[in-house]
Amino acid sequence: TLTGFKWMANELEALQNQGYFIGLGYEEAIGYMIHDHVLDKDGVTALAVFVQLAARLHAKGQNVGDYLESLYAKYGYYTSANSYFLCPDPVKMDQIFSRIRYGTAEPGIERSEYRRTHTGDVLRYPLTIGGFPVSYIRDLTVGFEMRDVDKQAASLDIAEGECLPQFPVSSSHMITFETRNGGRLTMRTSGTEPKLKYYLE
Repeated sequence: TLTGFKWMANELEALQNQGYFIGLGYEEAIGYMIHDHVLDKDGVTALAVFVQLAARLHAKGQNVGDYLESLYAKYGYYTSANSYFLCPDPVKMDQIFSRIRYGTAEPGIERSEYRRTHTGDVLRYPLTIGGFPVSYIRDLTVGFEMRDVDKQAASLDIAEGECLPQFPVSSSHMITFETRNGGRLTMRTSGTEPKLKYYLE
């Protein structure tokens, strides 16, 4: 979902209405939503569930650290990092995102050439990040989403109604790239501070 518990709570409720059981919602800013007890960030319930887990593990002669290592062994490691750059100049912020979205040819950077026939613009996103092929692009500012980017031609005509995102278009900047090796990078402007935030997974 998009960042924020209102999005997660709405998705949880929609999935539950389809018959799914959702045990946990999590946001990178260290927020947890446990089942449907409280459809918002709820540290009190999260703490109670964690204490229950620790007590059950202790009764089996285990501890939380060992249990976490067993999960890593079973499912693999996962890491994420996020931070931000201060940018108090809104014009500069627009220029940064414009360069990502409409960038010009630069040595060593392969870019897309997605001509949107209904808007007249050409989207020139980078097609590799960190040496890995980009497999997914979602740009909620201009209303663009494409899967299997690396399996399609780098130069395409996009007609009206094609490559539309499933999430609503935003007036602020937000672009997500996924790479074929499972990486994800989301960059967005903060709604409350002069920051360019980024999230790496």
